[in-house]
Amino acid sequence: MVTDSTADLPDEWRARYGIEVVPLKVLFGSETFRDRVDMTDAEFFTRLAASAKLPTTSAPSPGEFAEVYQRLSGSYEGCISIHIGAQLSATAEAARVGAQSVDGFRVEVIDSETVTMLIAFLCRTAAESSTLDEAATAVRERIPRCRVLALLDTLRYLEMGGRLSRAQAVIGTMLDLKPLLLVKDREIKPVDRVRTRTRAIGRMVEFFREELPVEHVGVVHAQAPEEAAEIASRLRAEVKDQEVTIGQIGCVLGTHAGPKALGVVYIKK
Repeated sequence: MVTDSTADLPDEWRARYGIEVVPLKVLFGSETFRDRVDMTDAEFFTRLAASAKLPTTSAPSPGEFAEVYQRLSGSYEGCISIHIGAQLSATAEAARVGAQSVDGFRVEVIDSETVTMLIAFLCRTAAESSTLDEAATAVRERIPRCRVLALLDTLRYLEMGGRLSRAQAVIGTMLDLKPLLLVKDREIKPVDRVRTRTRAIGRMVEFFREELPVEHVGVVHAQAPEEAAEIASRLRAEVKDQEVTIGQIGCVLGTHAGPKALGVVYIKK
């Protein structure tokens, strides 16, 4: 199985399921770093906070995918390759092109249409399936039910990235508004704007409760581990029979969400 670094895949899952992770790249000016290979998450967010200009990100090359698929072809008849939404990155297309250069090896490339740990959940679903066809069907069936509920600490990075006007960003900062956003069906939709971070976290839990039942749950964060642990604890009280995984947001999503962003990720039943 193959995915990319935007999956925010827990190390334990990577080892347990034998998942290959192909890194995207982050560019600060003329410097290029492979995500989580040449630069850690902590190093990225430290540099992002000090930067006057947003870094850019780029997909792996088709050749990088081809190299992984070629290596896997020595041990397997095929593999499933699950990647960040095509509306956000050219990664899935690069995977498709790379797969075409490996003769006699079936690669089922899937556009997850989403971001962060939801991709890891889809990888786990695939890994726990019996056949490649069963895995592909199970993953594609779940994609429309994937949700990310995100809390941004600041609007600065959306504004820097051109996704928000400067006036909106200034007004939001002056009022200390904390925007809650829902990512689903390839779109980012506003849910609410709350005055304080504490209230916003409470609103996240309320919104999650309204979305039940779910089948996978995670909390992701950008350098906010204590708040992520608090949210996870509150979510466990809502889904007592399920695991709630905590993970770190990487550079691609972190570029636009910014430091201290929090997210609740889940797949609706």
